[in-house]
Amino acid sequence: MNAAEYYSNIKKALKTYDIKSVERICNEFVRVLYKTDDIFEIADLEKIIQDLRDNRLFPLLQHVGNALIQTERSSSKIISQYAQALIDQDNLIAAISILKDLELETRDETVLGNKKINLECKGLLGRAYKQVYVDADNPNKLQNQNFLKTAIQYYYGGYLIDPDANTWHGINVVTLLKRAKADGIDFDQFPDEDVIAQTILDRIETLVYDQQASAWDFSTAAEACIALGKASDALEWMSGYVRMPYVTSFQLASTLRQLEEVWQLTIESESGLLLLPLLRSKLLEKEGGSMIIDAQNLKDQKDASENILQKYESIKKDTKSDTLGITLEKVFGEDSFKTYKWYAKGSDRCLAVARLGRDSSKGFGTGFLLKGKALHESLGNELVLITNAHVVSNDPAEKSLRPEEVTIIFEALSRDEEFKPSEIIWSSPSTALDVSILRFSADEHERLLQLTEKVEIYPVSKYLPVIDEESPSQRIYIIGHPFGGTLQLSFQDNVLLDHEDPKIHYRTPTEGGSSGSPVFNQQWDLIGLHHAGSAEMRCLNNKPGEYEANEGIWIESIKREFSRFLDANPIKPI
Repeated sequence: MNAAEYYSNIKKALKTYDIKSVERICNEFVRVLYKTDDIFEIADLEKIIQDLRDNRLFPLLQHVGNALIQTERSSSKIISQYAQALIDQDNLIAAISILKDLELETRDETVLGNKKINLECKGLLGRAYKQVYVDADNPNKLQNQNFLKTAIQYYYGGYLIDPDANTWHGINVVTLLKRAKADGIDFDQFPDEDVIAQTILDRIETLVYDQQASAWDFSTAAEACIALGKASDALEWMSGYVRMPYVTSFQLASTLRQLEEVWQLTIESESGLLLLPLLRSKLLEKEGGSMIIDAQNLKDQKDASENILQKYESIKKDTKSDTLGITLEKVFGEDSFKTYKWYAKGSDRCLAVARLGRDSSKGFGTGFLLKGKALHESLGNELVLITNAHVVSNDPAEKSLRPEEVTIIFEALSRDEEFKPSEIIWSSPSTALDVSILRFSADEHERLLQLTEKVEIYPVSKYLPVIDEESPSQRIYIIGHPFGGTLQLSFQDNVLLDHEDPKIHYRTPTEGGSSGSPVFNQQWDLIGLHHAGSAEMRCLNNKPGEYEANEGIWIESIKREFSRFLDANPIKPI
C-alpha cells in the first residue's frame, strides 16, 4: 500500500473511533517503513501525522513519527508535530531539544515553508517551557521563574514577527504575564498585558467583521476577554469557537487545559463558571474527546449548577456583540445551552455510582443505585445496589467479595460516609447475567436516603438503541471506578457495536474496577450493566468472527429474570 491508502484506512477506522484498528494499521505501516525502501509522498505522510494529532492519539503519533524520522522520510512539519506529541505526553526535555534544533534549522526564510515552521517552533517551545513551569508548581524558585520567562520570550518573539497575524502567540504572552503576577512574579521587560489583550481583541473583531476569523481566533478572543475581566463576552467568543464544525478534540482539549492549568480557572470564578462547563460538554461530544472528572469537581459543579443555568439562560436571551458593527448571531444559542444541559445530566448520573471494596482505601469494583420498583413493583422506592456477581457474591466460585466484606462509598456525594449491604436479594452467576442485587438494613437505608435526597435515581430505558451497521453512530457511556480509583466518566471510543438479548457490545474503553458500572444511552437512560471486555469477543446475532469489544448485560434482561425470582420468592419490605 502507498501512504495515501494507509491514510484512507486510518481515516475509516477513526470514523467509528476504532482505536485498535488504527493501532494495527499504524503498526503495519511502521513495519513497512523499517523493512522496505518504498518511497512515500511527504504530503500523505503529513496527513497521517496530522490525523493522529487531531484525534489526540499521541503515543501512536510518536510511534509512527519515530519510524519516519529514523528512516529519513520526515519533514519539518512531521518533526514539529512529533515534538508536539512528546509535549502532550510530558516528555518535555526531549521535545525542547528537538524543537531548538528545528528552530535553528528553519531560520532561513528563503527556504519554502521555513517561516511557518519556525513560527510554530517558537510557539511549541513556549508551550513546553510553560508546561515545565506549571508542572514544577513552585513559583518561588528562581529556576522556575526563568522557565516562565523563557516561555514568554519564545511566545513574544513569535508575536513580534507579525502582531496582526500571530495573535495566538500574543495571547499566550498575555496569559503568562497574568499568571506571573498571580504568582507574585514581576517581569517588567515586557509590555503591559492588558494593552496586548485589547490590541488582540480589536484585531480579531476586525477579522470577524471581514469574515476571515478562524476557530483559534475565537478562542484567542475569549482569552483576551478573560484577561480584561469580561466574562460574559468571553463566553460569547468561546461559544462561537466550540460550535465550529471543524474544531477538533485536540483543539478543545488544548483550550480546556490552558484555562484550567495556566489561567487556573475553577467553577468558583465567574469566567470558570461560564467557560469550563461549555468546553467540557463540547469536548465530550467530539470523537476522541475524553475526560476524567473527579469527585470534588463534580460536587463543585453540582453546587453551582443552578447558577450556571441562570447565567446561560440570561446570556442566551441577551447575546450581543456590537463592537465595530459585529453581531455574533447568537453565538451562545440554543445548541450550546442544550449541550451543557446534556453534559450536566451526565455529570449528575455520577452521583448514584458507588465504589465497592474491602475498605475505603481502594475499590474492587463499581455499583450503582436503582429504585427497587424499576426492577419489580413490590420493592417500591427502596434503594437497591446493582453490581456484578464477580464483584460481590455468596458463591465461592466467583472469587468475589462476600456481602459482609463490602464497603460502599458514593465518592461524588461523600468520601467519608461508608455503607454496608445487609444481604444479596438475588444473584445470577458470571456465566449467566453476572449480576448481584444488594439491599441495605433499615438504618443503613435511612442514611442512604438522606445522602441521596437530591439525587435523581436513573430512569431505565425499555429499549436498546437501533444499530446502523453501515455507519455506527450510536454512542454508549459508562461511569465507573477504573482500577478502583477516582470516579471517571468514559467518553472515548464509545460506539455501540451490536446487541442480542441479553448482551450489549460496545467499544468504550474500560479498565479493571469498571466491573459493575452503569451503561447509558445517549439520553443518559440506563440500558445495561457493564461486566466484561475482550480482544477476541465473539460477534453477536450469528455473525462470523471476533472483534475487540466490551460487553454489558441489558437491564431489561436482568429485570425479567429478577421478576421471575421475586414472583416465586416474595420478600418483605425493609
